Amino acid sequence: MINFYIRALMQWYQRYKNDFRLNLKLASPIIAGQVGQLTVSIADNVMVGSLGAASLAAISFSIAIFMLFLIVGFGISFGLPPLIAEAKASHHYKRISEYFKHSLIINIIFGIVSLILLLSIIPFMDYMGQDEEVLVLAKPYLTITAISIIPVMIFQTFRTYADGMSETLPPMIAILIGNVLNIFLNYVLIFGKYGAPKMGVTGAGYATLITRIVIVGILIVLCFKWKNLWKHIVGSRFSRYSKQVFSKILNLSIPTSLQAFFEMSIFSFASIMMGLISKEAQAAHQIAINLAAITFLICSGLAMAATIRVGDHFGKKDVVGLQRSANSAVIQVTFFMTLCALIFIVFKNQLPLLYIDNMSVTTIASTLIILAAVFQLPDGIQVTTLGALRGIQDVKIPTLITFVAYFIIGFPTCYIFAFLLDFGPVGIWVGLVTSLSISAILLQLRFRKLSKGVLKNDSSSGGVPYI
Repeated sequence: MINFYIRALMQWYQRYKNDFRLNLKLASPIIAGQVGQLTVSIADNVMVGSLGAASLAAISFSIAIFMLFLIVGFGISFGLPPLIAEAKASHHYKRISEYFKHSLIINIIFGIVSLILLLSIIPFMDYMGQDEEVLVLAKPYLTITAISIIPVMIFQTFRTYADGMSETLPPMIAILIGNVLNIFLNYVLIFGKYGAPKMGVTGAGYATLITRIVIVGILIVLCFKWKNLWKHIVGSRFSRYSKQVFSKILNLSIPTSLQAFFEMSIFSFASIMMGLISKEAQAAHQIAINLAAITFLICSGLAMAATIRVGDHFGKKDVVGLQRSANSAVIQVTFFMTLCALIFIVFKNQLPLLYIDNMSVTTIASTLIILAAVFQLPDGIQVTTLGALRGIQDVKIPTLITFVAYFIIGFPTCYIFAFLLDFGPVGIWVGLVTSLSISAILLQLRFRKLSKGVLKNDSSSGGVPYI
């Protein structure tokens, strides 16, 4: 079995080695930024975890709500890179400025609406069946972090624009600087260092808000330094807008955001269900999800590389090139996630101790980490395949696939296994594994079907070209 695995690896390497190199060249700055963000997330959880299970559960509950809006916002912003990549490849440079300025307006409006909705949700947190001690800590934390949704969406505009231009280094630099600042502010505000008040969970919220504001300014400065980026930004005439361009961006970004919402909603739902079981189960779930998020975000870097490269070949009408770009990214993700799964299994008992020293929490977390290992491969494949499909601007059917996998199948499976069959926390994660696996299979079938065709226009989807 091992020999077969090694032979397959060598054959794939020889066939796709140039594609692997190009993927990593694009993805490495994105991955570095993603890993940096998760380093902050881990630091958050470790620092807050030292305050006790209730504090860690409060973070988990608040993030479960906030992330629903944040992930949808990311999806809205991800409509920009394939359009930028296509316009750049086809030498339609005026379109780049048009896409940027319209995307910025869309993202800012989404941020304002999300802030209003998040603040409106907070009074209803009392009716979600959570532990009273958790609620007292969660509500002020969510109030503070809700404000950060606006700078996040502004940042995402500049970030996805740079990614679409294949200039992935400036966002990475901004994120890494922000990560250092965030960890420092967490330490100061959570524990009351250097004369600051000891604010606990609330301090983590303020640290997040301040950091997200600062990195917007850093990225704008970096875009100014990268003349290839700045010339299209200053080329935007912000006094004139087009309904047609808004429509084109939204036709890509809304389905993309729905895909992200369907997936994220089941994880948020899982966190809330954990709170119905116990605060220890909720804290354990936060540990396992945080570890799984590390590997997922690394894969999302390769997914963005697939979007950019596939979008570039799409603009050049190069079917073979886009097939190789997508396939090579999926292969890289497959080997990476297999390795991660093995690490999770081997160190399932040690990893929870990085977050909290609580026997009840770490025992549950160790079991959940085994299930996190199981869904590593389908999780990596589904996010990378979505990236490839986004590169060819195929978003409507993938949105339907994610809806079926997470809402129609995932939600009921989580509930049935957790409560009706009385598997508890493990049952919830069985539902997560099931939904991710179904999504990965169906998305791969979709891409394979499309990639066997030739470029043509699909009049039924508003004239958007696809494979």
